Amino acid sequence: MALRKFKIKLEGKIFEAEVEEIIDGDSPVFSDIKKEPVAPPVTSAAQPKTSSAGSSKIVVAPMPGKIISIKCAVGQPVKAGDVLLILEAMKMEQEIKAKSDGTVSEIKVSAGSTVQKDEILITIS
Repeated sequence: MALRKFKIKLEGKIFEAEVEEIIDGDSPVFSDIKKEPVAPPVTSAAQPKTSSAGSSKIVVAPMPGKIISIKCAVGQPVKAGDVLLILEAMKMEQEIKAKSDGTVSEIKVSAGSTVQKDEILITIS
């Protein structure tokens, strides 16, 4: 059988692999496995983006996922680093934190809702 080439993404790094189907327990040994990534590693997307809109700061989803819980309320003062909500993405829970001090002025999501990357989650004024 002919070898087939595949790209595999593992922990943010992309690797090339050549794969051959094993038939009847026949398993050849390969010694030319490439261990170097073929593309630059992907940066961590767990940090929420914020953007200023006047005197407000918008917190957006860093990746698609499901809102597990909301840890703040409208009118609540928050400090930089406070956990605003928990986002489950890729079977891991991500704490979405405030990037600056302020007061929560709007929460645009609810527990159980699904969000897309860059979707607005919370506004802090």
